[in-house]
Formats: sequence, C-alpha cells, structure tokens
Amino acid sequence: MDSLEPLLARMEELLRAVEGLADGDRAMVFELLDGIDTLHRHALTSLTSQLDDDTLASLCDGNDAVAWLFDAYGIGVDAHEAAERALDAIRPYIHSHGGNVELLDVTDGVVRLRLAGACAGCTASAMTLSDGIEQALREHLPGFVGIEAEQEEAAPHPPPGPVLVELQPSPPDGWR
Repeated sequence: MDSLEPLLARMEELLRAVEGLADGDRAMVFELLDGIDTLHRHALTSLTSQLDDDTLASLCDGNDAVAWLFDAYGIGVDAHEAAERALDAIRPYIHSHGGNVELLDVTDGVVRLRLAGACAGCTASAMTLSDGIEQALREHLPGFVGIEAEQEEAAPHPPPGPVLVELQPSPPDGWR
C-alpha cells in the first residue's frame, strides 16, 4: 500500500455517513465494528506477544500499514504505564476536589479503575469519568477501548464546592 491517506480519508467519510443513520441501524453498524475491532485486537495481541521488540520494530520499518495498525492497537506500548501517564494528567484536578483514582488493570484496551476519596459516592463522578478520565485515556493510551470503574462504598453526595485558587498579580511589562 503506497499511502494510507486516501483509505483513511474514505473511512472517515463513511463513519460520518454512518453517524447519519437511524439509531437502530447506526447501533448495529457500530456493534459490528466493535466486534471486528475486538477480534483484531485479540489476534494482534496474541501474535505480537510472541515477538521480541526488534522483530516488532522491523515489521513496522517502511510499512505504513503495519506501523499504523500497531499504533492504533498499542502494540509495543506498555499499556499500564501509558494509562498511568494519562491518569497523572487528570489527577491534579481530581485531587483538588478531594478525590483519587487508582489504576487497577489494563487488559485489551479496557482500563479498570477505582474511584476513592470524595469521588466515592459523588453524583458527578460519572461526568468526571467521561469528561476527564476517559478523554485523558483516549489521548494517551493507544488502543483505548473503555473504562470499568469501581467505587469505594460511600453514601451519594453532591460534588464538593468551588476550590479557591490564589491569584497573584502579573509583573509589570519589561520586568525580569
């Protein structure tokens, strides 16, 4: 394959068209795509787990399609380490609200987490998962599929109030 760009562009067009389908049809197409993705992920993971790092690198060398596929599925990436880096990006926000997130496991693109502290029982924790944690994982974990979250036992409660941030005056122009 000389260039993947035309194929990838066409696939993007088709995905946009699928978004316009009726709900039931769209759900069926995405279920089919998820099944194909799961099959590919399982086969690639099984196959590449038997290869050393040099062999993996040589397979990608000069082959855009293989390099793209390995990148898309996170082949050769330490998924646990990548997930920790992703969570490190969102932890300051979670900590500022008295919460914590612990990485339990990463298997086949599914990240298992435990929400603790103020996150446990918080009525906004679902939004924190989807808007913050999931977004960070999508950006930093190749082959990310989804999240399975467990929470410490806690009574439901609203999110904590606003967090005070100390503002400091800016130095005058020309100041060094």
